[in-house]
Amino acid sequence: MMDGQYSGGGTGGSGGSGSPTPSPLIGQLVDGRYRLSAAIGTGGSGTVYLAEDISLGRRVAVKVLHTAASRDPAFVRQFRAEAQAVASLNSSHVVDVYDWGIDGQAYLVTEYLGGGSLRSILASGRTLSSSQVLVLALDVCRGLDHAHSRGLVHRDVKPANLLFGEDGRIRIADFGLATVMTSEQPGAGHAGTARYASPEQARGKVVDGRSDVYALALCVVEAVTGHLPFVESTVAGTLRARDGRDVPIPDVLGPLAPVVARAGAAHPDKRPTAVEFGRLLLSMAEGMPRPEPLQLVGPGEVGASPLPGEATSVTPSVFPDSRPPPHRHVGPRRRWPTVVATAALVVGVVIGGTVLWEATRDVTRRLPSLVGSSGESASTLLAELGWVVEERFDRQDGSVEGELLEMSPAGGTALAEGEAVILVISLGADRVAVPSSLVGVTASEASRLLDEVGLTAGEVTRGHSEDILPGLVIEVLDASTSLPLGTAVDLVLSAGPAPRSVPTGLVGMQAADVQASLLALKLLPILVDTPGLSGVGTVVRLAPAPGTPVPIGAQVEVLVSSGPEQRPLPAVEGLSFLAANARLQAAGFLHVEVVGPVDGWILSQDPAAGYLGLPDTRVTLTSSE
Repeated sequence: MMDGQYSGGGTGGSGGSGSPTPSPLIGQLVDGRYRLSAAIGTGGSGTVYLAEDISLGRRVAVKVLHTAASRDPAFVRQFRAEAQAVASLNSSHVVDVYDWGIDGQAYLVTEYLGGGSLRSILASGRTLSSSQVLVLALDVCRGLDHAHSRGLVHRDVKPANLLFGEDGRIRIADFGLATVMTSEQPGAGHAGTARYASPEQARGKVVDGRSDVYALALCVVEAVTGHLPFVESTVAGTLRARDGRDVPIPDVLGPLAPVVARAGAAHPDKRPTAVEFGRLLLSMAEGMPRPEPLQLVGPGEVGASPLPGEATSVTPSVFPDSRPPPHRHVGPRRRWPTVVATAALVVGVVIGGTVLWEATRDVTRRLPSLVGSSGESASTLLAELGWVVEERFDRQDGSVEGELLEMSPAGGTALAEGEAVILVISLGADRVAVPSSLVGVTASEASRLLDEVGLTAGEVTRGHSEDILPGLVIEVLDASTSLPLGTAVDLVLSAGPAPRSVPTGLVGMQAADVQASLLALKLLPILVDTPGLSGVGTVVRLAPAPGTPVPIGAQVEVLVSSGPEQRPLPAVEGLSFLAANARLQAAGFLHVEVVGPVDGWILSQDPAAGYLGLPDTRVTLTSSE
């Protein structure tokens, strides 16, 4: 996600020199987690910092965006949507996005890559050979195809966004940022960097993945010549210069010239997709010389030129007599079956679908090296290339089911069309039985039992159990009776019974029924008599109130009506009937009769004042004329 990340100069453009300008953000802690230590790249969309993730103790790259719209809800929604979409990509040729957020400014956290960028190589004055650029463009096609198949278009493919890891493998950065930064500026004609925009992108039209292919064609031309076509003194002039014109192709591209020419066609309908571009590139690989090692320029602070000795030598690995780089180490918490499965099957998709070998029509050709890919994809590919495929199956620790373990003859062997190729495909690692005695034991005991059979304890979560004591295993998430050797088994530990909630609907019921309902929930009812107008034995209130969450075994006070309570009759003699009646009603005496006029004054009352009565006691008042 780095615009000019690790470019070693200036704004991620053509390089720069001079002393680095200190950033006011260096030393700051972003969102309480990422401590910025050095500015290693800057560009139109933001500044990239080398940082430490203090939560996980690892180096990361943090890009702080140059935008004043971080408090704009519309910008935040767009930023969130793009960040989540890019984070969902799972390709070895796309920069991994770890985190994103708003802390004063919008920021993105990605993997840190120590090999610099294609821009940093070109800024050092070096260019690439046609063989070197073939390897680079092929890997970029793989990353683009992965994103395009998921509906994501980059819109800003350029040398500064093509980054190298220390292993020499290239990744594409800044997916989604062109869209976000353009949405911040209403009326912007296009998303991305003008010098690499496709003609349709320059005109502000809706673009698809073929716009990225056009930008990649420009990068290829610049990589072999050191110069970018169609560059004028103004942005408008640059955009006008390419309108309706195909990318000019230099002779130095050699056999790649017609392939890159198709990718640089002015009209998108004449361009290949990313996967098609990759197929065309790979069809040229066998007839080209083995590439020299790339001299990578590692990252430096903004404005600093690469220092002597910073360049690293990496040999690309597409050609028949070379081998692919090892898969990245992913750390102790990630389970190896998942890692191997992802790596093997992704490679299989790349070989079998993304980069289908369009071989020459010669009778004899070299076998592609397919070990580690999907056996099914490899079998299909070899059959399409004219060889007879014989499949055999075996188990091997460290492999996943369907992975190609061996080829005979080996990849790179010259083999005539129609000859047999034997593929040994994995049935997975050796399987072991999952212990049946894990439920009801402690986590440490479960881990010991798993270790004994060659499995490991995986993620431990907690859940509620009515029967199993807290801290003991209540569930094994993988219900299989056997698993591949070394598999991590996720466990669920008991957190005790689930919290209860004081039931609703009990008020008005008989005390015995309420008591039974609470006991069924393992709550303890405490009966308390209280006077009330309700019938004797009727529940009038619960404490805590219905709906309140309580732990198992909690006491619930149940207030039970003991019937109405006797009360003294108030004195009402000398009052008007209306005043006397109101006083009696307020005291709870509801049955009042009057003898005499209702607008008279009360001469006497029966019962007399002070009499202890119940609400249904009849009171007779005598009034005067």
